[in-house]
Amino acid sequence: MKFHYFLPTKLAFGFGALDEIGAEAKALGGTRALLVTDRVMVKTGIAGRVEESLKGVSCELFDEVEAEPRIEVAQAVADRVRAAGYDIVIGVGGGSSMDMAKVASGLATNPGPAKSFVGNNLFTKKPLPSIMVPTTAGTGAELTVTSMVTVDGHKQWINSSLLLPSAAVVDPELTMSMPPGVTAATGMDALCHNVEAYLSSAASPITDSAALEGIRLIVANLETAFDSGGDRKAREAMSAAALMGGIALQARMVYGHSIGYTIATRFRLPHGVSCGVPLPYMISNYAVACAPKIGRLAEAFGVDPDGDPADVGLAVGERARGIAAHLKVPTTLKEVGVAEGDLAALAEECVTMYPRPNSPLVFDAKSMAGLYRRMWEGDLRS
Repeated sequence: MKFHYFLPTKLAFGFGALDEIGAEAKALGGTRALLVTDRVMVKTGIAGRVEESLKGVSCELFDEVEAEPRIEVAQAVADRVRAAGYDIVIGVGGGSSMDMAKVASGLATNPGPAKSFVGNNLFTKKPLPSIMVPTTAGTGAELTVTSMVTVDGHKQWINSSLLLPSAAVVDPELTMSMPPGVTAATGMDALCHNVEAYLSSAASPITDSAALEGIRLIVANLETAFDSGGDRKAREAMSAAALMGGIALQARMVYGHSIGYTIATRFRLPHGVSCGVPLPYMISNYAVACAPKIGRLAEAFGVDPDGDPADVGLAVGERARGIAAHLKVPTTLKEVGVAEGDLAALAEECVTMYPRPNSPLVFDAKSMAGLYRRMWEGDLRS
């Protein structure tokens, strides 16, 4: 067995962890911070709480982050961070805000338009130190090398190991005010990260261990967090599960995320919803290709692990679909507005624009079109 794993980010986790951010910023040499966030975080006062907790580190706001941020937003935050003498970047919010904070840290020291960094490992100079403060329990972006951007209506990514945050402060208290819809979408995102990483052929014992624990925590707590947002135990467990997903993401995603990218911008879907729709089908369709691992996945979902892998995968897929239905998340492509006549074109886009060489299940345009049809009809069978 041979694998690599890299995670230099310093992590502070738990209720009250936000109190440590000032010390973390100063330890990184921070004296003047750019706080990257969105207007909701400003309006709810969460951005202000972070500023107060910085304790002596001066702070200015960039609050123009949008959901599924366009490359133009990445350029705007680059222009801002390059125009002043910031020495640290702090991302506060969900995945979009943290992604733009990571971009800001990288583009502060690497010249060129933001669009020229779309792709893999295009940064050459060390970025500014960065601290991520998640306010949702989903993306795990505080522990990843990726910043997602929308370019010409298509989901793309800026990937570089240099973008790994210097520190992450994960305080479940900041997730307590999430409304049910956001809890559902971000929770499904965390579930997708953990499951897809587990199904990946690039998985390792480290990513598998994180993924299985993340799945177990989500299955046991997501519905409670959705139904009773004030349940502190469930909120803490979901913050931990999102972290597990961030750790597991080094195994990379399989085709569930690729499918999600083809529908996210077209139908204005939150990321967790766009990836959540195909999740049950990923599980049932990958079950045979991942037969030696499907039993442990079933156990994490609380499903009987014994039996034919195809049958076990179908049962786990049904459990995942049941969780999505409880959260009022769509479970078919038809529900999100995909027209039957568009299935083949979406499948072609999926395999052409978003290939997954780490997928143990190989698709071409024809077989992917068959999967899109089953997702449209709601048929979990492989």
